[in-house]
Amino acid sequence: MSRTEHIILTNMCMITDGQLVLVQDRKSKKWPGITFPGGHVEPNESIISSVIREVKEETGLTVSNLELCGIQNWTDPVEGNRYLVFCYKTSHFSGSIQASDEGEVFWIDREDLKNIHLADGFETMLDIFEHPQLTENYYWFKNGEWKVENK
Repeated sequence: MSRTEHIILTNMCMITDGQLVLVQDRKSKKWPGITFPGGHVEPNESIISSVIREVKEETGLTVSNLELCGIQNWTDPVEGNRYLVFCYKTSHFSGSIQASDEGEVFWIDREDLKNIHLADGFETMLDIFEHPQLTENYYWFKNGEWKVENK
């Protein structure tokens, strides 16, 4: 049995300003809806550098003092690729928000997130960003349906 698998490294960042969080309304056909900004780690790029780059590209903000919250991971049942999402948060940023090709970005009260259309599975991911005792959001596909567990 091989111990190797194809891994796709990605990131996501929760940016806060008091009770407000910055969200993105993703235009992606694969994963539409409200999430935090983030994206892929490029070859030979550090994880933190990728977060800073992706947030700048998608929101116009420059973030710093990033805090690793945990990871989200899942394996695409069709392509077989395993996705590792490094989840960060920060309240340190500069600049002004601006939309990108990825989607509109806007500030929203954290409590109001439960009242809008979140990307599929994003609500479960939120616990990783907000509860230090949880560091992994794991999805797996079994018997034709997705299962999820936060650890």
